[in-house]
Amino acid sequence: MLSLLVVMMGLLGPQTPATAPVAQSDSPREDAAVTALALKIYGQMRAGKVDASLLTDAMNKELGPEALAQNKPIFDQLGAPVKLTLESAQKTAAGTRWVYLAVFATAQLHVNVFIMTDGKVGGYALAL
Repeated sequence: MLSLLVVMMGLLGPQTPATAPVAQSDSPREDAAVTALALKIYGQMRAGKVDASLLTDAMNKELGPEALAQNKPIFDQLGAPVKLTLESAQKTAAGTRWVYLAVFATAQLHVNVFIMTDGKVGGYALAL
């Protein structure tokens, strides 16, 4: 069941020259606002409705009510993260990809969040 969640919330869009990595930090600096946003969106996904104003149009379609309802059992099993640690931040021309390690009571997952240059979330993925 977890694999369905990873596919459903995979980062959108192919790597194009506009989104190709331009820099990666070996020791990324945590941005408290991005970390809070990653947690906020995860909490909203668990609740079954994500604030559309936070997302790009494509992500709004990806995180629609049907998809969230279908994956509710996974969110219920995972619960809230016990700990969220930034692993990397990778800037591109289109925005920044933030990768966190999320520790849950029953699992550890990577949370990939892509923040577009306009501040909207253009990608959100949970992966092993």
